[in-house]
Amino acid sequence: MTRSPAQKPAHKDPGRNDQSPVITPKAAYVPVSNRAGSRSLDFFP
Repeated sequence: MTRSPAQKPAHKDPGRNDQSPVITPKAAYVPVSNRAGSRSLDFFP
């Protein structure tokens, strides 16, 4: 029982840390790509 909760938070810690940096670049890339894609599409036609 102690191992389950101990491993759960430990797994969440690295997962959250891994997601934090992944979400940061992804969030920046998503709006940047979306904006660039939308502008590029608008500029293309």
